[in-house]
Amino acid sequence: MKVTRLFLTRHGQTVTNTEGRFCGHSETDLTAKGEDQARALGKRLAKEKFEAIYTSDFSRAIKTAAFIAGNRELTPRAEPALRELHYGEWELEKGGDVARKWRTQYRLMRHEDPSWRPPGGETVAEVRARTRQAFDHIVEAHTGKRVLVVSHGTALNCLISTLLEMPETHVFRIDIANCGLTEVEVREGRPYVVRLNDTAHLAGI
Repeated sequence: MKVTRLFLTRHGQTVTNTEGRFCGHSETDLTAKGEDQARALGKRLAKEKFEAIYTSDFSRAIKTAAFIAGNRELTPRAEPALRELHYGEWELEKGGDVARKWRTQYRLMRHEDPSWRPPGGETVAEVRARTRQAFDHIVEAHTGKRVLVVSHGTALNCLISTLLEMPETHVFRIDIANCGLTEVEVREGRPYVVRLNDTAHLAGI
């Protein structure tokens, strides 16, 4: 039986993370702490023999992947389907400001209502569909191999919730830390989450 192993992680801490801003399809830099987090995960995964590395096409994911990859002769493959949820008019707004300006939609988000959509942005269902499609494509392309995937917090919430067949009302019940490690094994076409948001390698950072 061929087992495909995927190592999923969120990018390191960013400037907008520290500022409490919604950042989906906007660019933001890694902080010094974020770089340290990526290096720590790279050290933990140093002995893993990856066949490929996939990231979203935003710089925070690409840079995180580069720190994790280290001296491996692998070029990360940018995959737009691994992008974060698009927050539309909420992009780069602080949470408190969003709560005041868009009270109804903010309330729907807080209550995990599947109808929630930031004005001009995406629904959770749309992100679940595209991230799962990307996951299935990666598995098909690298059957029996090991692959690193670097994405974003809500995007990984959406993907993992589909792997566990969780309803859209429970997508945010999983913590996804910056550079937390989730491992998925695919056996006979069925995904098994064998490690979820492990942050042991980030102790002291």
